[in-house]
Parts: sequence; C-alpha cells; structure tokens
Amino acid sequence: MCCSLVFMIPTCAAFHDLCCYAKSSLTVVIPTLEVLGVEVCPLPTALLSTQTDGFERYHFEENTASLEKILKHWEYLELGFDAIYTGFLGSHEQVELVMHFIERQREKHRSLVVIDPVLGDGGKPYAPIDDKLIHEMRTLVREADLITPNTTEAALLLDRPMQKDFSKEEILSWAKELSERTGSSVTITSVPIGNEHAVAYCHKEVCSLVFYENLAASYPGCGDLFASMMTGFLVNKVPFQIAVEKSVEYSSLAIDRTLKAGYERRHGISPSLIFPSLIEQRSLYGS
Repeated sequence: MCCSLVFMIPTCAAFHDLCCYAKSSLTVVIPTLEVLGVEVCPLPTALLSTQTDGFERYHFEENTASLEKILKHWEYLELGFDAIYTGFLGSHEQVELVMHFIERQREKHRSLVVIDPVLGDGGKPYAPIDDKLIHEMRTLVREADLITPNTTEAALLLDRPMQKDFSKEEILSWAKELSERTGSSVTITSVPIGNEHAVAYCHKEVCSLVFYENLAASYPGCGDLFASMMTGFLVNKVPFQIAVEKSVEYSSLAIDRTLKAGYERRHGISPSLIFPSLIEQRSLYGS
C-alpha cells in the first residue's frame, strides 16, 4: 500500500489594478508571488490600457461591480485564503468591500493581511485619489498585519507635510507612529536620507533601517515588487527582518538588471530578471 503526502500551496487574494501594457500592479504581483510558491487569486480593482507613468490618454475603468459579484461567489463557496494583499482601490465602495472581506475571512481563517496603501508618490496624491479615499485608507490600514507605504503615502496616512529628505530619527519616528496608530508592522519604502536611501521598518516595537544602493534609475512597479516579495516571504514564515532585507536586496537587483537590459523606463520593472535568484530563496523556508 502506497501513501502520498498532500502539499497545500498557500493562496493569496490579491486586490490590485490590472494594466494591460507594461509592468505594474497585478502583472508584477502575480508572477512574483507564484515564483515564491504562493498561488495568486487576482481581484482586479480597475482595468487600465497601460500603466500610468509615462503614458498619455490611457483608458481607466474601475471594476467595483464585478469585484462585488466575485466576492459574493467566493463567500458562497466558503473559500479561505492564507493571505489578503491589497494595492490600488478604484472607488470608495471597494474599500468597504475589502474591509468586509477581511472581516469574514478572519472569522474562520488566520489570514495574513498586507495593505499597500496606494495613494500617491513624488509628494502628491495620484489623480483618482481624493480626500475621502485618503480618510478611508487611514481606517483600512488598521486591519493590516503589514502596511507598505512610500514616504508620500506615509505622510498622507499621518496627515503630515510632505518631505523630500529625512534624518534617520525622523523616518523611524514616522514608522513607529504608523505602527502605533494601526497596530500593524510597517515598512516605509524609498526613503531619502542625505545621500543614501533606505527602507524604514517597525515590527513588534523594533524599528530600524535597511539601506540600499541608490541606482541611477527608477521604474514603475518597484513598490509592487517589494510588497509582493514581503507578502511571499511572510506567508512562508520567513522572519520579518530577513523578509525586509531580502525584499530590499532583490528589489535593488531587479532595478539593476532592468537598467542593464536596456528596458524603456515606462515599460516598468522586469521581475522575471530576478526569478532564478528568488527561486533559490525558497531554501529559507524549505519549499
């Protein structure tokens, strides 16, 4: 008689927009998590003809009606997920749908909740973002186990003036305050500190910085790549500090390889260029 071991692949419900051309959001999230051994169940919050950075007159269509029907069917099927990971939310109604979904999942499952509060960059909110959505995002992030804002989004969540540069003490105080307000772990990405750049994090009252080389390039989708790797590592029980360090390391590697490959900037980050290296990282958690 033969016995077989059934291996359950962890699943992640991913609420992000879908760009039909160039790398951003779901076109980064899906392959990155899959390479890290997490099955992605995508919930497109909006449909775009292209990613928005570098393209004019793009088509944008929010997807609330379909999202609501999908979630109702999932609830009927009583589906459970190991992680819930949100990015850009295309309407106020979507915030409410996500909060309800998180609440229902936590009634029966121990889901990791990662919220990337996609609100803005470069010191200003994105075009579709208004004050009401910013206020609602401040409520939503309280449901998270981890939030991954950039410095613009951190300022919006804290209702503070935008800053172009930080001292180490300033950004660590921001991370600590966000963690205290939300009850979640925090990573603040793309932090300029003098001539250096870092990710600031706060986890279980430990706050620190992970520095990285400031490469002469910036690509759309880098934040999606970082947050996706954090999600994948944490789902697979990688310790938090190691997850941050590895996510910083491989985000930098992806930028470097995308730059050396000569990809057009508006095409976005190319996560596939680091996939062989990411696969090697599975040895960290034995899969």
